[in-house]
Amino acid sequence: MSNQPKKSRSTDIEVGLIVTSVVVLIAFIILMIVNPDGTLNAITAFFNLMISGLGPFFEVIAFAAFLVGLYFCFGKYGKVRLGDCKPEYSNFSYFAMMLLASLASAALYWSFVEWASYYQAPGLGMEAMSVDAIETSLSYQFFHWGIVNQAMYTVMGVAIAYGVYIRKLPSFQTSAVCCAMLGEKVKHKTAIGKIIDFLVFFGILGALSSSLGLAVPLATGGLAQLFRIPPTPLVKVGVVVFIAIVYSITSFLGPRKGMQAISNAASVVCVFFLLYVLFMGPTSFILKNIVNSLGRMIEFLPRMALFTDPISNTGFVESWTIYFIAFYLNYVAMMGIFIAKVSKGRTIREVAVYTMFIMTAGGICIFGINGSFSIFVHLNGIVDVIGLIKSGVGDVAIYSIMKALPLGSTLLPFLMLVLIVGFVAPSMDSASLALAETVTKRGTPPLALRLFFCVLLAVIPMSIILAGAEFTAIKNIAIIISAPFLVILTGTMVGLLKWLRHDEATGLHAENIALQEEERRREALAREPAGSAAQDG
Repeated sequence: MSNQPKKSRSTDIEVGLIVTSVVVLIAFIILMIVNPDGTLNAITAFFNLMISGLGPFFEVIAFAAFLVGLYFCFGKYGKVRLGDCKPEYSNFSYFAMMLLASLASAALYWSFVEWASYYQAPGLGMEAMSVDAIETSLSYQFFHWGIVNQAMYTVMGVAIAYGVYIRKLPSFQTSAVCCAMLGEKVKHKTAIGKIIDFLVFFGILGALSSSLGLAVPLATGGLAQLFRIPPTPLVKVGVVVFIAIVYSITSFLGPRKGMQAISNAASVVCVFFLLYVLFMGPTSFILKNIVNSLGRMIEFLPRMALFTDPISNTGFVESWTIYFIAFYLNYVAMMGIFIAKVSKGRTIREVAVYTMFIMTAGGICIFGINGSFSIFVHLNGIVDVIGLIKSGVGDVAIYSIMKALPLGSTLLPFLMLVLIVGFVAPSMDSASLALAETVTKRGTPPLALRLFFCVLLAVIPMSIILAGAEFTAIKNIAIIISAPFLVILTGTMVGLLKWLRHDEATGLHAENIALQEEERRREALAREPAGSAAQDG
């Protein structure tokens, strides 16, 4: 009798999915090591074919998610509360955890240098290296990292949270939600559910491993700047191990004590870093450029979102806009699970507003301040940002840009190292959580399972570094997996809207909203002074 709970707990874990996914990933890494050029060429060719052939579909689905997200922000379903309790996290912690989990190290890197690519090869038919091109370069950063693509996270996060907290599904698995929408019994998933789980699992492992790989050169560049430590393979592995230890500790402590604490701390450091750049740098130029770029992004947003460049066919759309949509689709399941986990007690409107508007505002601050300062130092001949990027040393360009500020060779590189750990750890922690939830059919994943994935997320990039292979192949194969998520996300949008209409018709939403009104009334009465209550009596 005592063995029954343990046996039941073990059957809740999909061991076959773990083994299959890990074996496929190991086989791929071995192939990448044995024949790196052939593997990379084949994957790149398929990747380019997929991006080119499915490009319009990527844009249409992303824009549809944007419209659905706006509906959740301002429509009648916004009042529905996801769960029967108050929010578990403060507004600041809620925002910080979601922003850092979604941006990771990519924001730190690209916030300084991405504008240069749009300046040299702009979209919307603009002339390269023109005033229009540079004034729109930051606008494209705001767009690609902003509200339209974030809306895909909104849809998936609301769908999973609604399925678990309102529809009472036993699992946060993406497949559980999709199967329930199809009318299948979650307990006995068909092949469709298993395929979805595999895509989610493999996509998260591949994407987050390559994300950690992006953080390594940025971190080793900081170590070289501060301590003259050369970026040897051993140093790179040491960086991965250190970051892995940090996010394993936060995972062990749990979201409230671990991820919340490091996200709050990293956010404070990030605010200090940005304010330092803003006020020690060309403040007036930075503020003017942010406002101007925001205005251009708002002006061109529909065109940016649906621009396919059919006449000139410059390749900009495929290289950037569609690539970013695929990038976000690859993370959509991970972020959907994570957003659902931390959104218990929030209304649909709160989730939508935070993920679409407030997270976008946070990104605009990061990209706006760092990017505007980078543009300033380049235009004024202080640092040849474009030249450094063309030579393939983007991390060197970033630390060279920092040197244009007071303490740019000491304080700012140190803060950058802190931010790398502070940004990457929540992202990797949320990935381990999403992976654990993906292989757990019901209940809460055991801590040992999350720690297993923490180790696995570090072992993969370490293997690639020690083998001297490139991260490009694993990043592209992960993004190739995003194509099926076009179907998954479309089905999720349709299924979620059907759920909402059905539950509204049956009176479930009215009951949900009535409970909120009753709770607010009780809170208002509790806040009234005792004397006032006695006088009324």
